[in-house]
Amino acid sequence: MLTDSRSPHLVRVIGERNDISKLPLEVISDTTERIDFCVDSSGLSILKRNESFWKALIHLKAKGVRSRFVTEIFENNMHFCNRMMKNGEVFHNDNLKGTFIISDGIKYLCYLLDDNGKGQVMVQLFYTKAKSFVDAQQYLFENLCNKAIPAREKIREIRKGIRGEFIDNIQDPSEIQRIAIDLLTSASYEILLLFSTINSFYRAEYSGILNLLWEASERGVVVKILIQTDDDDIAEEIQKNIRQKKLPVNIQYIKKLLLTKITTLVVDQSISLAIEVNDDTKKTFQEATGIAIYSNNESTVSSCLSIFETLWIQSEFDKQKKVKHAYFRMFKGFNLKDEIYTRRWSSEGTENNHKDG
Repeated sequence: MLTDSRSPHLVRVIGERNDISKLPLEVISDTTERIDFCVDSSGLSILKRNESFWKALIHLKAKGVRSRFVTEIFENNMHFCNRMMKNGEVFHNDNLKGTFIISDGIKYLCYLLDDNGKGQVMVQLFYTKAKSFVDAQQYLFENLCNKAIPAREKIREIRKGIRGEFIDNIQDPSEIQRIAIDLLTSASYEILLLFSTINSFYRAEYSGILNLLWEASERGVVVKILIQTDDDDIAEEIQKNIRQKKLPVNIQYIKKLLLTKITTLVVDQSISLAIEVNDDTKKTFQEATGIAIYSNNESTVSSCLSIFETLWIQSEFDKQKKVKHAYFRMFKGFNLKDEIYTRRWSSEGTENNHKDG
């Protein structure tokens, strides 16, 4: 544990390798209410290799500590920003300089990074509890937060900026499959996937697409899958496989037949791929697939999101109804009677109750 009893205005500069590794983790572990991180690209390059840091973040969340991160989000570091988003509020700020931590508004820890001329970054730590200094740095952090944009908004912006806004009609099944694979492997924080037929789900399993979903869930991406099937045995078998693999994947089932046979994929609420099922009797993706609409157009993506969310809510209602029916069937043969219980609240009744006890 950190011992700062020597002086309330303690200032330390640490250069020892062991202390550089231990001190940040101690500051994080000792946090009780809130912690703020400012992490520039140099700092992120150091922290992203530190698994102890990521485990400490998970522990903070479990303790109920509020965590905020201001960082720079680029296409090549979205995965690490997603790890932050799992454990706190993340914001993007352009041209960020400096990496520091403020714990509970009373402890300040800053990474001092210096290029030694050989392409290597020398690291020291600056640590203090001096109130006036920490208050000033907290004020700086709040200003950075106020001027920053939420990470999800920045990720959508990056995805849109890669090609600009587009709506593509794609007819080659191999190209459609390649795009689907690219989207699943590049997802940063959320994948929504609607299978309008159970055979579409089986084709995804046969082609290896499901493995990409499992991999995404293991790296922290929220995965939600909707499958149309009215066969409870099939649904139970799918759930059994998910439980065996111990994967954090959310799967719901739609009983009602859908009007169109379209497999819909939405990634990070910013890009969509709607794939027409041309022949649902075929075994392979290439044989069954018709045309697809691939887009990052806001109205197109919002439409896909709206359809998915509406069907997800409906599947929740269906599941609750199923549980209710099972409950009533369970107690149907018990011939339960309605009974009315009364209680006397007079002082005499209270005394009698005490005597009986």
